[in-house]
Amino acid sequence: MVRMVIVGAGIAGLSAALFAARRGHEVVLVERDAARPEGGADEVFASWRRPGVPQFRHSHKFLGRAVGVLLEEEPALVAELLAAGVRKTPVNRFDAGRGEPAEYALAARRPVFEAVLRRAVERRSGVELVLGRRVTGLRADRSGESVLVRGVELDDGRRLGSDLVVDASGRRSPVLRRMLRARLPPPETQHCGFVYLSRHYRLSPGRELPPMDRPLALHLGYAAALVFPGDNDTFSLSLTFATEDRLRHALRDPRVWDRFVAAVPHTARWAERGVPRGGVDGMSGIDNRWQRMPAADGPAIGGLVSIGDAAIQTNPTYGRGAAMAMMHAQHLARSAGEAEGDPAGYVAGFGAWTERHLGVWFRAQLAADRTGVARIEAGLRGARHEDTRAPFARLMAGMEAMASEDEVVGRGLGRMAHLLITPAQLLSDREVVRRVTRRLGETAVPEPRAQGPSRAEFESLVAC
Repeated sequence: MVRMVIVGAGIAGLSAALFAARRGHEVVLVERDAARPEGGADEVFASWRRPGVPQFRHSHKFLGRAVGVLLEEEPALVAELLAAGVRKTPVNRFDAGRGEPAEYALAARRPVFEAVLRRAVERRSGVELVLGRRVTGLRADRSGESVLVRGVELDDGRRLGSDLVVDASGRRSPVLRRMLRARLPPPETQHCGFVYLSRHYRLSPGRELPPMDRPLALHLGYAAALVFPGDNDTFSLSLTFATEDRLRHALRDPRVWDRFVAAVPHTARWAERGVPRGGVDGMSGIDNRWQRMPAADGPAIGGLVSIGDAAIQTNPTYGRGAAMAMMHAQHLARSAGEAEGDPAGYVAGFGAWTERHLGVWFRAQLAADRTGVARIEAGLRGARHEDTRAPFARLMAGMEAMASEDEVVGRGLGRMAHLLITPAQLLSDREVVRRVTRRLGETAVPEPRAQGPSRAEFESLVAC
């Protein structure tokens, strides 16, 4: 058993603390935000402030892979989430209305989901929760370029010793960037080139959520519109616009927001069933970013690993962040005992595991966002992005076009979207590939028709 200090009590840090303490490890969890979640779901959403988490009040999805990890590690926690009003949504859209889905995701507002995890951590023996304190430095032994981390220093002067420090402090983490003071490979970064706008709603009395039998994201060319079911008769709508779009700021005005979502059939059928709860929240500076640890020929780093967004962050459109964080946390808890005997070897092995199991989703996100950015940039000019349709891209586009009408294809694509199978595993499914190639033949992949205002119509809506 090891003593670990986890920096950051977001979803990655909370999951790591729960999973590690369950195995008998001694955990100290340090969180800079002092506030605790108080009251029921609506009170938590309204009053819990987490300034250290920029995406805290935006739309979230908790994918099937995240649910699978929780069912393996903390099945009682899934029951607790459901008791708190969190909603099951089927991985396979064809399962909607067919009773209990075999594979499901969880729909919830981020504060409500995180509050259940936080309270579970507060009850867990073997975890000490230190709130309202910042980590200001690392305690480390240095020999040349090699570093062995032995704990952390807090802003109140305390020093916490450990066998392993776990950086779970999110996409703005200063631990590897400033505190480690070691030569690291440059991060692999892709600037996504767009911003998020989100607004939450509560269902009007007597109304129900629309059927979950359609894709939850719609591309309009110059923008994308996304819908997210939530807990306790809530849902949220999100829009993405190019960072360079001069009109994106207008959507922060609730009146302009309402006009636009009403003009897009995809969002209108949701918005007309609900009442807005609060204003429009924005989030910018969205990157895909992976900070790797040194390669075998670089400086030896021991006693420190990073998980979740502190290590590998992806554009939140696909909702992969929480699932990847829980996968990271589960591997950490399973393997942490190896850190004591060979600290540097453990860090290298942890990085290799990340490469094998999470790298595939990072690379998939890079490819998807290259296309997404090109589509939005073309839409700003009033043009359509011309996809070259290389064989892989053509096959994937064919799957997306067939997913709503062919259950075999839709199920496979859904399982990949929920991180239950990899893209390679989907493409190795002979029946899925056979159906798509038979349907496509030599014809061009049909471009989905964007149902909503054109760019010119959008500009008119904003100007009203």
